[in-house]
Amino acid sequence: MKALIIYDSLYGNTEKIARTIGAALGGGTRVLKVNEASAAETNACELLIIGSPTHGGRPSQPMQQFLNQIPAGALTSIRAAAFDTGNTPEGQGGLIRIVIKFFGYASKRIAGILKSKGAIAVAAETFFVLGKEGPLKDGEVERAQGWAKKLITP
Repeated sequence: MKALIIYDSLYGNTEKIARTIGAALGGGTRVLKVNEASAAETNACELLIIGSPTHGGRPSQPMQQFLNQIPAGALTSIRAAAFDTGNTPEGQGGLIRIVIKFFGYASKRIAGILKSKGAIAVAAETFFVLGKEGPLKDGEVERAQGWAKKLITP
């Protein structure tokens, strides 16, 4: 399967998940940081996966700008999935818990944007980090491997 993963990462956690997913999908998968990718590349794959850290329930600014560059209808019939990294509500201060509860995570918003561009949105997932900068919560890398395999299982 020809897959393309485009991600943004601030502290390396989202990149680690993106590369884990790419390795699990195997040959034919390209993994690109958002500033290395072009919107024109998004329609040259069978599976498009977009990943971003969550900022106030939304994707990062560079990822949002990238998504805005994809023309309407450009992803018609392309299977697409989205993932994000974010904090769990547990162990967070009251303000962070309220932001998470009210705004949620970026993956669902990303999936909605991809669908609005014509994609067949197949999945949206959040992978959790501890603290602002990480590391990833125990078991998240393994969970990402399993999630990737579900994306290619009919």
